Amino acid sequence: MEIAAKTRTERFGILLPYCLGLADPVSNTGNLAKARTLFDSVTATETMEMVDTVVSSTDDLELVKIIVTRMLHSFTKALGAHVRPFERGFPYIESILERNDRISRVLDDLKPVLARVNGRGSVGEDAPMILRSLAGLELLSTHYVGKENILFPVVERYIEESRCVQLMWAIHDDIRSSLRRLHDDVVSEEVPLAELNRLFGRLFFDMRSMIFREEQVLFPAVLPRIPSKVLRSLGEQQFESTQADASEARGDADAKLDLVTGNPTVRQLIGIFNNLPVDITLVDEEDRVVYFNTPEHRIFPRAKEVVGRTVQNCHPPRSVHIVQRILDSFREKRERTADFRIFVKGRFIRISYHALYHEDGSYAGTLEVSQDITDLKKMEGEKRLLDWNSAD
Repeated sequence: MEIAAKTRTERFGILLPYCLGLADPVSNTGNLAKARTLFDSVTATETMEMVDTVVSSTDDLELVKIIVTRMLHSFTKALGAHVRPFERGFPYIESILERNDRISRVLDDLKPVLARVNGRGSVGEDAPMILRSLAGLELLSTHYVGKENILFPVVERYIEESRCVQLMWAIHDDIRSSLRRLHDDVVSEEVPLAELNRLFGRLFFDMRSMIFREEQVLFPAVLPRIPSKVLRSLGEQQFESTQADASEARGDADAKLDLVTGNPTVRQLIGIFNNLPVDITLVDEEDRVVYFNTPEHRIFPRAKEVVGRTVQNCHPPRSVHIVQRILDSFREKRERTADFRIFVKGRFIRISYHALYHEDGSYAGTLEVSQDITDLKKMEGEKRLLDWNSAD
């Protein structure tokens, strides 16, 4: 493990072995004895750097979660000494804080309901209220997608020790999974109460822990190191529900481009890509995102901040190894396409990857294409007649 690459102080040299040793607390007593006196003065920046080292030096993501959870428990007094210790007033950050407050209220309101369920021994008549709360938490937690596509790329751009965002993304996925499973289990009414309690305990811990990690570690550590102008602009170019506008293109939007088989203008190309029935993302030979289209109903949200970001960092940590395997196979010409099919919010989605090569045969990048094929799967036979329901 390479330690000298980071900001190494005597404090860090004492705290880091303790943190890495949390994989096995029983054998970590010597490191604990040396580090304990520093716990009450640990800073958010030190914590973020230690998380970065833990992530980079530990292959098992589940073990990383355990280590960091134990580490934050040790540092809770210092990190929580001041509530939200960072500059306020940036609209995008304020929107996250507002959602965090609402998440906390929903969780607080759920506690007496779950106590009543346990007293009764079954979900029973409280099922509708619990389902409403879960739906509310799912809606409020959609800001995790915004973090992944808007905030995380900016953190990576300005801060080298940024692997903590990979861990955050993994916990986002855990929370989303818990919400889906709890919804299904409450509806089924067949899951043992002990299992429901375990799942709710995990959900409560992960969501409250995420709020703490955002407000007491991430924001205090990164906001002072990102230009205020950038922070104020966060969220403005988020293309979750709006399409790219040709008027925003630099230069002449009516300039023609020679595409060998024709000469469309920039404006026409934007119109074409906006109206394709698929999501596309273009990655160059260095694995960096160079373009994504903005159809009216994009399946997977993208923000302009992802342009220039490595495609590995644009995927959940649990699937990065698959992405890397595909890119390596394309680069070495062992494979030229890869195809997947998944369910997203009840829709059947096909995701395909296509290798691109220069005229000389060298690797040029990868095109990712995602398409909702739910309705296509239902098609049968031919359709030769126009069936518009209009007066003409």
